[in-house]
Formats: sequence, structure tokens, C-alpha cells
Amino acid sequence: MKEIRIGTAVSSAVGLAKGELRLADMPDGEAITIPVSILRGADGGPTLWLQGCVHGDEYCGTFIIHELLRSINPEALTGTVIALPILNITASLKHQRMSPYETMSHGDLNRCFPGKAGGSFSEQMAHAIYTHLKEHADYLIDFHTALTADVRWALYADAEGEVGKKAEGVARAFGYNNTLPAPTDILGGSALMTAAKDGIPSYIVEAGGVGQAFDTDTVTDGAERLRNVLRHLKMLAGAVTDYGPLTYFSNFAWVNAVRGGLFQATVKCGDSLDKGSVVGQLFDVFGDPVEEVLSPEPGVVLAVNAGPLMASGEVLVHIGLDPRQV
Repeated sequence: MKEIRIGTAVSSAVGLAKGELRLADMPDGEAITIPVSILRGADGGPTLWLQGCVHGDEYCGTFIIHELLRSINPEALTGTVIALPILNITASLKHQRMSPYETMSHGDLNRCFPGKAGGSFSEQMAHAIYTHLKEHADYLIDFHTALTADVRWALYADAEGEVGKKAEGVARAFGYNNTLPAPTDILGGSALMTAAKDGIPSYIVEAGGVGQAFDTDTVTDGAERLRNVLRHLKMLAGAVTDYGPLTYFSNFAWVNAVRGGLFQATVKCGDSLDKGSVVGQLFDVFGDPVEEVLSPEPGVVLAVNAGPLMASGEVLVHIGLDPRQV
């Protein structure tokens, strides 16, 4: 069995190998490392790369990945699962989206792939991660969250040819209803699009909200949907669950606060909207209504900002445009 080495995680036999991958250095020179798990099956097959916490406070995917790893007997697995459940660990430890060690750069790790060995802090992290991803991954699933616990949507890189078709297969096996077949000219610098352009079918899951805004059901369901992807890829035995038609949308729109105030939403994730639908109400600090917030486009609600205190310009509602069942 060919050896897989990612940092100190070394796998050359059936079973689970654990270790750490060095990404960068702290200001005092101490190494910054992230956890790596390599789950090898008894037979050769695809390698599925799972990663979470690209944005540091998006913890739900970390718990889903852990739940999956605990549930799989390596003897029953064909192929390999490589899991990096906490990518942006310096941000995660601070319960924030971006690393506290980013200063001059924009700092979003998910706009830094494939990274640079001599670049900014996040570019160096991206380079350390992506070097191994590109070498080993046959498929990528990247876990993110939005704002509230009820978030459930996804996107796949709609690349040309087999790469896009395989990514769509993963999307249908995971089965989140609201899904964006994302054109490859958006989300530049994301792991999703970088991997797709390197021929790796790629998929993003948006499950739950930031921080503690998710529940056990989301984690349990997410792990089962991952197992369904493994069945789809012939990595686990068993029938593939058919989650039914998906609702594809074409792009995004955002409803921004035109003025500051306390926001009270009147919609929830998954709701359908017409142009001009009321999505919420803004109140002033005295509790008087100051503005009815309307949707600028028809679509489906992907995320809602729980707020409640909003400054001018803050995103209130995230909308998927042109929903159609496929």
C-alpha cells in the first residue's frame, strides 16, 4: 500500500493515522499546526479530502467530519478519507473568521488558494494545505456555515467535462436541496475553484451557523449525507439514498441595511421570495418601526442575519436567484 504522508500523519496500512501539519509560525517562532486524519480502507479506491473551518468560527463542519470518522470501520472502506477538520486554527482559537495574524493582506483564507510559500500569513497556510490536497485528493468537500442554525445549502464547481459532472454527482449524493452550480469565474482563490481547475471535483456544504449556531441533528444528518457520498463513490457498500430533485439557483443577491437599526426578520432559510417580498423590519432604538425591508429580487432565502443590531450596509438576508427544480 502506497504511503501517504501529510505532516506527521503517515498512513501505509488499513486503519486511522493521525498527525499534524505545520502551516506557519507564531510571532515567537512556535509552529502553527493543524490536525490531520488519514483513514485507509482495505482496497484501493478514490481519495476524498474533507476540510472544515477555512473560516475560523464555522465549527459545524468540524463536528460533522469528526462524526463521520468515528462511524467508519476501515475494514469496510474502499479508498481513503483525508480529513483536516480545522484549517484556520489561529482564527478558530479566537472564535473569529480570519486569523489574528493577518495584517496587511485581506486575510480571507478561502481567497488565498493555491497560496504562496513566501506570501502573506494566509497565503503561506493555503500553500501548505493545497500542496497536499493537489497531490492526494480525487474529490474535495469543503465545509462552511452561514449565520443561523437552520442554514442548509450547497454549491459545486460547475467545471467543464467530467470534473463538473462528478462534482454534480457528489452534490446529488449529499442532497442539500438548494444548490448553486457555481461557474468557475466566481469565488476566485477559493479551495473549491482552485481544486476544480486542477481537475478535482469540488463541493461546498453550508450547514448551520457561526460559533455554536448548529445542533446535534445537523451534525448527525451531515455525517449520514457524507456516508451517502461515500456510497455513491463506491467507497462504502450499500444503496445510495436518493434525496430527490435539487433546486438549482443561478447566482446570489444580498439585502443590505440601508440604515442602521434593530432588525427583525420575517423570513427563514428555504423560504421563496418574490421581488418586493417583505423580509423583515428595522426599528430604531426607541422601538419605533423605521423601515420595511424588501427583497430586491425573486429567489430563495439562503441565510438570515440574526442581528439584531445592524449598522448601515450590513447584510440582512442572502438570496439564491432564479431557483428551478432539476
